Amino acid sequence: MSDYSLNSSLKKIDNDVREEILQILNKEDIWIKNSLPAIERLGWIEFNNVIESSLNDCSSVLKEIKSDFIIFIGMGGSIQTGKVIKELNNSKKILFIDSTHPLEIKKISKKIILEKCTFIIMSKSGSTLETEKVMNFYINQMKINNIRNFEKKFIAITDKGTKLEKFALKSNFLKVITTPENIGGRFSSSTAFGVMPFLLASEKNIEKYEFDMDEIIKKSSILSAFLIHEIEKNSFNKICFKISNNLSQLGVWLEQLISESSGKGNKGVTPIISNLKDKNSEIKICNIRNEDEILLNIRINNEDILKDMFIWQIAISFICKRIKVFPFDEPDVQSAKLNTMNLLKSKKDIYLEAIQIKNQSFSEIIKNNLNNEILYINLYLSETENLNRELQKFKLKIKENKNISSISGYGPRYLHSVGQLQKGGPKNIWSIFIYDKEELESINEDKEYDELKKIFKAQLIGDFFALKDKGINTYLLNIDTKLSNPFDNFIKQIKE
Repeated sequence: MSDYSLNSSLKKIDNDVREEILQILNKEDIWIKNSLPAIERLGWIEFNNVIESSLNDCSSVLKEIKSDFIIFIGMGGSIQTGKVIKELNNSKKILFIDSTHPLEIKKISKKIILEKCTFIIMSKSGSTLETEKVMNFYINQMKINNIRNFEKKFIAITDKGTKLEKFALKSNFLKVITTPENIGGRFSSSTAFGVMPFLLASEKNIEKYEFDMDEIIKKSSILSAFLIHEIEKNSFNKICFKISNNLSQLGVWLEQLISESSGKGNKGVTPIISNLKDKNSEIKICNIRNEDEILLNIRINNEDILKDMFIWQIAISFICKRIKVFPFDEPDVQSAKLNTMNLLKSKKDIYLEAIQIKNQSFSEIIKNNLNNEILYINLYLSETENLNRELQKFKLKIKENKNISSISGYGPRYLHSVGQLQKGGPKNIWSIFIYDKEELESINEDKEYDELKKIFKAQLIGDFFALKDKGINTYLLNIDTKLSNPFDNFIKQIKE
């Protein structure tokens, strides 16, 4: 299994929490009261039974897939486990779509041949807006290209009785795999949402996934005790991670698990994540006051990734119990969805809605937020390696010069991750939305992407106003992504 190594000075801190870990695993009623009964979201604890059932369901489907490319379409917890597994296995035939940005869809479309693809549609609720619209886009592409029996190129993974299940059955999809209703999206790594990409990426016939529960309890106790020890040391409940470059998607998965589980009632744990340049498959948790001091080092074994996710799910549930937060719902995500739907129903030019927001210089914005501890950077841009590299430089500069920690995410996928923490967590924060006016205008000419374009813009403005309505300092900033360093102007203003 993966190795969890504590700093020697902290060796004894795991003993006090073992009993609470056992309470979680025994499904005891230890949670803060909530309108959603905890027992309706604790199916993930039956790890062995769930993963065995998922292996059976997915293995039977794999025999029917005869494609050069497998395209997973989904958002948030439903798809993120798969992205972690792809990165660990470097699988070339598996691709993921978790965006409505037309340029992101174009990138994927250029890599594939439609008639040689199988599309796997993933949605726990079966009604995720982004997933539905991207699925419809590719169904329409199949029709436009006169591909026969195209419905057999689609598989659905969803809960029983959902809109997606009904649509897939009516449309005669190749297969519909239903997942346990008592497991939420970010806790679904042991279900078909994680097991299907695990089997496809490993390219092995895995009949049983062995694990040692005593080892799970031991490592969950180490991790839980360590995390609560760190959280209690700082008032803002921050955890500082350094993650190997080949685990960047695991960093995104952890960010969602922590943010969406804990960010409620003006409480929450804020994950501050930076990537290491190495490929050592390590997660290093640092002293929040001295990031060079490594307090816990985890070396990931690729084949054990689903076990590691289970350990983290236990640990974050424990943390939520300790800070008196219910970890299994996401009550604040609905506001952005409602704003988006209202914009889509209106006849207004959604792009004009965006540019009517008054812009400010970044130096002014910083001065107005020096007392706020966390900056959220919400990027409504097409993701590139250069953009990510320059973004990290920007985040480092604002930390070095102004001592402001930041969390970044690409829209709309961050809405299913740190979006809950932004709205429901600690309020000592500020948010910037970054877009590229020319990039948005460049997609106006491509009519086949019209619906995706409208949704993407509506999500930007919808979430902007959802945060504004919460009283959070929120700003809209334009950059030119064609520049080698699109953040250069902001970096100069940081130094002022």
